[in-house]
Amino acid sequence: MPEGIFYKRKDQEEYLPTLPREAFAGLMLAVFFTQACVFVNIDLMNGLRGPFWWVLGKGAVFGLTGALSLLATRNQKRFFAIAALAIALILLSVFTRIDSGLAPKIELGRPAQQGIEWRVAMDGTISLIALSLGYVLFFRSMVSQGIKHVRTRAELALAEQVQHALASPLATRSAGYEVQGRSEPSSQMGGDLLDAVDDAAGMAVYVGDVAGHGIQAGVFMAMVKSSVRTALLRSEALAGLFDDLNRVLFEVKTTPAAYVTFASLRCGENGRVEYSLAGSGPILHYRAQSMTTTQLAMEQFPLGLFASARFQSGVVEIEPGDILAMFTDGLPETTNAYDEQFGLDRI
Repeated sequence: MPEGIFYKRKDQEEYLPTLPREAFAGLMLAVFFTQACVFVNIDLMNGLRGPFWWVLGKGAVFGLTGALSLLATRNQKRFFAIAALAIALILLSVFTRIDSGLAPKIELGRPAQQGIEWRVAMDGTISLIALSLGYVLFFRSMVSQGIKHVRTRAELALAEQVQHALASPLATRSAGYEVQGRSEPSSQMGGDLLDAVDDAAGMAVYVGDVAGHGIQAGVFMAMVKSSVRTALLRSEALAGLFDDLNRVLFEVKTTPAAYVTFASLRCGENGRVEYSLAGSGPILHYRAQSMTTTQLAMEQFPLGLFASARFQSGVVEIEPGDILAMFTDGLPETTNAYDEQFGLDRI
């Protein structure tokens, strides 16, 4: 079956809780009015069997059962949703039995004909009003959520463009070093940064991960990248550069919870590489001569989290063929179907 037409129940259970209360209340009323008019139509089909108050009572109970079933589905109470449907089926059977006892004996004649005409007119009027209300409420809920969906899609499209501009693939050579980098976001706005900047001392490379997603995180990413590029053009030690970046990002961040995990290398002459990490996982150093891998790690706060945080840097000597690998937590912490993390060993 086409996936876009026939949705799984899981998709429905995930969608309903996202509806605002006002939209969901309108949806419940739409279900109530639509299902309530079922028994009014059944009354017409069965030849007006039973008192008019009994028909209205059955419709109200049946409509309420449908609305409560929808509410149970929204709250992920599958048992109560199934129970509501079961009750609705039981009520149909019980109402059928009661109908036979309440069925009036219609005698021919002018008074009876007038009563039938009134009853048919009332059934038709109530059915028309209930269906109209149900349609209006369904349409209102659909349009309001459709507008919200269009806005969200536009925001995601813009976020995807920002992501591509800020974290485009890297493939460059400079000062005897080769840099390869790539970001694969799990959504349109992943929050990852990667960049390489040539300076007087050689070449500086960094990866960063901005907390959060969406346009707000994208704006912060843009501020981070411009700040980092400006700072890297000054050929100073990474520790002082991190101190300056931390103060700037703390002052310009849009929310108190915003921060950036960061790892950077400054590649100098004769294989001398300075490194520093801020809240990031270790840098992996693969030594080609011995075919072994060591971890370059530092316990330091992320950038922008605390204004008074101070940072340090280290130095490592590398040889031709060595590899220094930097990555964000999205790689080692990604999980498979068994909730098993990819981990550093596989990297």
